[in-house]
Amino acid sequence: MAAPAVILADTTTGNPDVSQALQTIKELLQRRRPDLPIALAELGTRPTLDEALDSLAEAGVHEAVFVPLDLRSATAYAPEFDVAVEEAKSRGIMSLVSRPIGPATELLNILDELVREALHARSALELDGLVLVARAGGDARGSALLSRRARQWSAHHRLPVQLAVEEGDGSATAAAVAALRAQGRRFVAVGGTFLAPGPAYRAHALAAQKAGAIAITKPIGGSPHLSQLILARYAFGAMELLDGHPQPVVVDADYHFLSARKRRG
Repeated sequence: MAAPAVILADTTTGNPDVSQALQTIKELLQRRRPDLPIALAELGTRPTLDEALDSLAEAGVHEAVFVPLDLRSATAYAPEFDVAVEEAKSRGIMSLVSRPIGPATELLNILDELVREALHARSALELDGLVLVARAGGDARGSALLSRRARQWSAHHRLPVQLAVEEGDGSATAAAVAALRAQGRRFVAVGGTFLAPGPAYRAHALAAQKAGAIAITKPIGGSPHLSQLILARYAFGAMELLDGHPQPVVVDADYHFLSARKRRG
């Protein structure tokens, strides 16, 4: 039986920066798993869904798993996904929606790597505070997990971590950096769970810079480690499509996440 296709999906509306970032995610995933049919759909722009489904149907795909590229919600997904599942069915493709990426623990490992890159780019040697930034709009479980991630990040690095939930204007990021600086923290790095360098990311990055942060992470969409997390979500969804005959679904030959990093001096 051929493996179900992966449909990477987000509820974006065709912003060029976001579209390019999503395309990068798809390409990184395709390099890791060239054997899997992979499509990309921006559900806020209907033609991209039609194109994705048409291409899979033409390739003889009969099953697919929609993976929501949502870093905020742990279990819930937007209504557009239910519409997408029905559209897939109309083309002879049985599909379901996996759990969103959500505020998974593994994102902290990705942020650690990006923080190190940002510090290196600024030739910064000291760090005495962190800000964890996420977009607003997640479900209740996602919000609870996000607070837990902030505590875990703080415990791991033995540094104070301020959580900022952004509405898109950068004000929450600025307030979080200011709060740490008011505590006497002068070397603050900001780690944001943004997939793409869209308007919300740019507003947050500018606000962090103006507030005095010494380092600001890039969007995580370019991280090759994100593809491992996507494949984990896909694997569980693919098993559900096996119609009562569970079989192991290979996530990746070297499936692992970055190990915890030791705190710097």
